[in-house]
Amino acid sequence: MIEYIRGMIEDIGQDYVVIDFMGIGIKVFVPFSTFKVLPSKGNITKLYTYLHMREDGFQIFGFKTKEELDLFEKLLSVSGVGPKGALSILSVVSIDNFVKAVNAGDYKALTIAPGIGKKTAERIILELKDKLPREIVFEGDNNFSNEALEALLALGYTKSEAIYALADITCDSVEEAVKQALKKLMK
Repeated sequence: MIEYIRGMIEDIGQDYVVIDFMGIGIKVFVPFSTFKVLPSKGNITKLYTYLHMREDGFQIFGFKTKEELDLFEKLLSVSGVGPKGALSILSVVSIDNFVKAVNAGDYKALTIAPGIGKKTAERIILELKDKLPREIVFEGDNNFSNEALEALLALGYTKSEAIYALADITCDSVEEAVKQALKKLMK
């Protein structure tokens, strides 16, 4: 619905920002990971958004990267996880650590998020294990993957963005891997 919002930060709350968008103040809830990289009040920012409809109204959730938004949406697909729980997880667990925890079945790493208990964490792992990129591709002695990762980092992408883009790419050269990853990042 609303892909992103770009505007001036008018107000900053504990878990939200108010963005002036064409003269309308829009309250956008953000995780701490986004909150800590936002510019100060009075500056322009761009947030990728998710519109959550409820019976009593709607809420907008915002993220600095598309990867955070993608993970937020995946978390919402898990039964029993709502927007507040998903936001809580993204506030205390980085994307890299989340992927590692899910792939390793480490529910304790997820229960550090307020409102996420053992059963919910286990359900998240069960339902998302096959839906997340396999980050282990970029660890160890795989020079090919590391070269592609380094190339994307040199182009200015974050490690999380680069890992996301290179996940599950199979090809014969570093150049081809970088091309495919860039196509994924440009979507």
